[in-house]
Amino acid sequence: MKRMIPAMLCVVTLAGCGGLKSSRPAEQVYVLHAAPVNVAAPAAAVAPPVAGVLRIPRPDAQPGLDSSRIALTRAGNELDYFADSRWGESLPKVLAAFAVESMAHGGQFETVVGEATTPVTGDFDLLLTARHFEAAYAGAVPTARVAFDCVLLGGAPRRVIGRCDAGAEEPADDNRLGAIVGALERAAQKAIGDAGARAAALARSIRK
Repeated sequence: MKRMIPAMLCVVTLAGCGGLKSSRPAEQVYVLHAAPVNVAAPAAAVAPPVAGVLRIPRPDAQPGLDSSRIALTRAGNELDYFADSRWGESLPKVLAAFAVESMAHGGQFETVVGEATTPVTGDFDLLLTARHFEAAYAGAVPTARVAFDCVLLGGAPRRVIGRCDAGAEEPADDNRLGAIVGALERAAQKAIGDAGARAAALARSIRK
């Protein structure tokens, strides 16, 4: 009986005996990548970059999106989140790195920096707010919806040069989270690319 007591305690307490595994799925962590640099584009088709430094402070996000959770919407404006998954950081932090990398790859501005290098004097500031960044369900397979409110500031003292809002939608290949995140990434790449092109056009307009 004395030999049986430790084994019985192990079964009863379910602690300290090793070999125990949770049935809960492992949490999946996702990141966003900027679109690759298009080295195949002919130089004549690309406008020269705007001279100077573009600073991109950390973007804001609409209520419900300022989180590390991956959002989805259903009919009736219902906001929810995918279980057992998240972005690598809060969405504004993820978008901050994504926007700087995307703008640098886009080549619209000579130099692009983020908030970590704010001591650098910038010629322009690009203010972004994520108005949409979710998987929208209207059927069995969702559509990735991304929209940025975008304002370009410039001059000294700073003034609003203009708006450069942009958005995009991309259907997911199927109803798997990996495919949905891939669609969100593609939509974000298109939206930030359009925002960058519009911001560059605004910047050029004041330097003519």
